[in-house]
Amino acid sequence: MVSWPLVTYIHLTAAATWLGSMMFYAIVLVPYMRKNHSREEYVVILNKIGQQFRLLGWICLVTIAITGAILSDIISGWELFATANGHSQKPASTIAWKMVGGFVIFIIAALHDFKLGPKAINAWNEEPNSDSANKLRGKMTLYGRINLILSMIVFWLGVTVLRG
Repeated sequence: MVSWPLVTYIHLTAAATWLGSMMFYAIVLVPYMRKNHSREEYVVILNKIGQQFRLLGWICLVTIAITGAILSDIISGWELFATANGHSQKPASTIAWKMVGGFVIFIIAALHDFKLGPKAINAWNEEPNSDSANKLRGKMTLYGRINLILSMIVFWLGVTVLRG
């Protein structure tokens, strides 16, 4: 039998690390860098920091997915998800929305980190002030903000599963 407190602790630690690092990046690091560095330095440094955070972020996302699946079974049981309208019962309905949100977060993070990110960095390195580089950076920012907001919503849904 898997220990519910241990799995919950690991799940919440990974979720808090994921969400906290994104909030730190958006609320502390980006404004500081904009205020205290030239645009060129700002972009180069943020790209390097983003690449450093990538491994941590993906460790967190995979950990959240694995522990979330285990917790879903512990809390509501997989049989609710396998029967007609079973997922519409509480707390399975909230867990189902968390799964959908987690899937969307995963897809956006993959696009951000492995498709748009490398393209944006290459475009910046080739021609920093080009329209394509600026558009790609804008998309990266938008994807990051969407993931931050979705992560906050999914975290809130997790609180409602346990606390009602």
